[in-house]
Amino acid sequence: MDLRNCPRCGKLFAYDGTHKLCPVCRNDEEEDFQKVKDYLWDNPHATIEEVHEETGVERETIIKFIKDNRLIAEGIELDFLLECERCGAPISHGRYCEKCQNELIDGFTPSSKKETPTKKFSRKSDKMFIADRIKNKNYRR
Repeated sequence: MDLRNCPRCGKLFAYDGTHKLCPVCRNDEEEDFQKVKDYLWDNPHATIEEVHEETGVERETIIKFIKDNRLIAEGIELDFLLECERCGAPISHGRYCEKCQNELIDGFTPSSKKETPTKKFSRKSDKMFIADRIKNKNYRR
């Protein structure tokens, strides 16, 4: 069991491999997300400062929701610029621009250029047939 301290409240919790916050803080963050989402539903194109003042949710938490792709900045008027963490291009949500996302994904997928060459048999004696295998197996007995 992997035990960690919650970065938000400092309490010890059992880390499950996916959630970085303790269950209590995770529920609080989910409630904050619902507040922001409901406010933006009723007030599209509000600024982060307006959302912060009306909902009581911290600016950093709202920005975190945008970076985690939970909110798309097209519904929020940003008073700052979100930038791709790889190339610095302006983006409306997430951590990477679409171009960098595709390049990163392509880096993880094997390409057809890296195929290993197959051995080609040049002589008939180099080939292995089932009959030869059975013959060799019977011979060894």
